[in-house]
Amino acid sequence: MVAYKAVKTLEDFYRTLPTELFDSIILVDDDSGDGTFERAQALGIESYRNDRNLGYGGNLKRALTIALAKGADVIVDIHPDGEYKSSAIVPALKKIDEGAKLVLGNRFYNARQPLQSGMYSWKYIPIIVMNMIAKWGLWIPCSDVHQGFRVYTRELFEAIPYEKNSNDYLFSFEIIAQARFVGLKMAEVPVDTHYSGEKRGASLRKSILYSLSVFGVLGYYYLARLGVPLRMFRKKTA
Repeated sequence: MVAYKAVKTLEDFYRTLPTELFDSIILVDDDSGDGTFERAQALGIESYRNDRNLGYGGNLKRALTIALAKGADVIVDIHPDGEYKSSAIVPALKKIDEGAKLVLGNRFYNARQPLQSGMYSWKYIPIIVMNMIAKWGLWIPCSDVHQGFRVYTRELFEAIPYEKNSNDYLFSFEIIAQARFVGLKMAEVPVDTHYSGEKRGASLRKSILYSLSVFGVLGYYYLARLGVPLRMFRKKTA
């Protein structure tokens, strides 16, 4: 669990987790300053706190590195703010058993689900359009690439230089492009969401900047496919 200002939701969310499925559960707090770290410790969660705010991608990099160092073969990335429902975990793990190396959630398995769960209406069509561009641009079997429920595998991180990725939300799209570049199998599962308060997503300005950056990643991906050496798009060697 990568966390930022999740003190109000952490306990309720943690109680929904199927903890029996995991060998270890960790939380990495991105210098929230609201008591998230202390609440996690009180709940008995193995918790880490960054000395400074690293951004979403930076925090996720640290969480992934910790999990891999602990010997994780499969890593479930789910937010403790309750935005994504834990009911998606079991179907996602089944996809891993079937050979997928990266599994994404799909909020649009029911076209109205995101709106009914609180997504800003002005985001709905742009997200669908951006998903279509990414799906066709990368030619992947996943229809919702700009969301935060993921299941990763050790094989994925042994194949890609994830530590070279952005420290902001773009990290999540970059890792999909990297997985496609090295030819790893991807899959998706339905995921239910709940948006409320500050957790209803990025502002219009940040959303526009993110969208422009997605086109940049797609451009780099095609350059790498043409043989241009780029540090983000390279296969790791033993």
